[in-house]
Amino acid sequence: MQSHGDTTTAHTIPSPAAQDFPARQTNVKLSQPILAHQEITCQNGMVVAQHPLGAQAGLEVLQRGGNAVDAAVTTAFAMGVLQPLMNGIGGGGLMVVHLDGADGGTVNYGMQAPGMARGDMYELEDQLAPLDVNSIRLSRRFSYPIVKEQANLEGYTSIAIPGAVAGLAAALDKWGSIDLDQAIAPAVRIAEKGFPMGHRMALWLLEKRDLLLRFGETAKVYYPGGWPPNPGETWMQSDHAKTLSKIARHGPDAFYQGEIAEMICEDTANNGGYLRKPDFAQYRPILSESALEGTYRGIGIRAVDGPAAGITLMQILNILEHADPTLLKRTDANSLHLLIEAIKLAGVDRFTYMGDPAIAALPMDALTKKEFAATRWDALDSRIASQPPPGDPWPFSRHDRYDDFPAPAGVASDDGTTHLTVVDRHRNAVSLTQTNHGYSGVVNPGVGVMMNNGMGWGCPIPGTVNSHAPHARSLNNMTPVVLHEEGKLRAALGASGGRRIWTAIAQSIVNRVDRGMSLQHAIQAPRIHTETDVVTVDGRIDETITKELARRGHELIEITPHYTYSPYSEPNGIAAEGDILKSAVYPVAKPTHAAGY
Repeated sequence: MQSHGDTTTAHTIPSPAAQDFPARQTNVKLSQPILAHQEITCQNGMVVAQHPLGAQAGLEVLQRGGNAVDAAVTTAFAMGVLQPLMNGIGGGGLMVVHLDGADGGTVNYGMQAPGMARGDMYELEDQLAPLDVNSIRLSRRFSYPIVKEQANLEGYTSIAIPGAVAGLAAALDKWGSIDLDQAIAPAVRIAEKGFPMGHRMALWLLEKRDLLLRFGETAKVYYPGGWPPNPGETWMQSDHAKTLSKIARHGPDAFYQGEIAEMICEDTANNGGYLRKPDFAQYRPILSESALEGTYRGIGIRAVDGPAAGITLMQILNILEHADPTLLKRTDANSLHLLIEAIKLAGVDRFTYMGDPAIAALPMDALTKKEFAATRWDALDSRIASQPPPGDPWPFSRHDRYDDFPAPAGVASDDGTTHLTVVDRHRNAVSLTQTNHGYSGVVNPGVGVMMNNGMGWGCPIPGTVNSHAPHARSLNNMTPVVLHEEGKLRAALGASGGRRIWTAIAQSIVNRVDRGMSLQHAIQAPRIHTETDVVTVDGRIDETITKELARRGHELIEITPHYTYSPYSEPNGIAAEGDILKSAVYPVAKPTHAAGY
């Protein structure tokens, strides 16, 4: 491991978000919030979701004798109604299924580029996207160029092929015990009868009013009378309910082959978008009877393989596994420095080598290997901040290096995601992350569903590992995981929060495994976020630690979360300790709740 004697000077990047939460000054005391959520315990089953009605819908399935997959699919459909900007049948997701004592499997139902996609499909501005603290776009080295009129993020040209209906139905068919119509019924009921508008949802609708009012059907759904419903006012989604009912009666073909696909594609094509009916007809979720497997200090980790963030999570942990365990038990400048540098090393490799393996031969298989992690540990400097180059995974990959390997890709924005966790009485578990990426703003007439803006995941320039291509599945940040010991469940967790997800899950696992925290304390503890250079740091971390990190050359932005604003990620999960299940909820921003019996 390298060691250098000199240090560099750290600087703080000014930003509106940072100014809202001013950094501490010498001899000035500023009180910091104590953010916590109640931990509940139970024995028979538990659901954690980012809306109380979603958690209750899943728990009712468990109480009626359904299994973890039944409850997770039911909750996922309900969450698409309860948080329609962040997820739903207009988007996609990832799922890890753990069967007690067995392997279970995974479902990748991420969004897919239309067949018309190409590397140069968007017109670009002559500048890179600036650093953006609010979305944690904090990598100078890997940043996308700005697309004119944000065509990859807003409107019809930003919509990718949604995968949620196909993926949830496939999981239920493979591992579930109830019918699809039973799983969809609570979502239909919530959409038809309505539910109280939440404060957070109302604020989102006010913030995004200029975008959403551009589309007449969207305005009808979200702004009756020109304004969003007031917090507490009942909000109904009648067309959304009708669409869900059609899927419940006729299965996924109703969405991908029938009238729903026709309405979505006709409206999209008429307004300059790229989706066509053959795109819907060819969509298939990737269902695997095995998971991406790894270990951290003897604890098994199961995640989803492919262009998500399970690979990056495992690389971070494999690098940290070389650190002295007693060092990582402490929360101090030494342990945080190692964590930051391990994340940077994995981040550089992520943006250099990861994309859709169906489009190009990529050495992604090497990134999870402990032998490769050893070479990255050797590149880690234990004393000062670094700007690490990418590693050389080719000797550890099944693929041979080739001369025209694509260029590194930048870092896309990511706004709207939800995560849910389920464990049943047999200790089967599901960790499920679902997203619209953000939201295009488009609700197609007669469909009632907010469509994704999944094209924003792909790099808008040709020739990179993550460039747009026909039916490509772009790199995304979802990281649902299960922790186990010899097949016995220990915890299931995941998060919403875009690029902040994989750093949050890595820190939660370190807190749990190395520091012996309860899962609740592990996910609500103060943390950092970095990608390849700039570091955001929670203002609740002791000032002596942040001063030492700055002395070592880390460029820091201090931002403290509060109950309505999360500058980091929002994990949740369930821990299994003997016969007891224990909830874990990040207590910031989204109305996450655990329900158990």
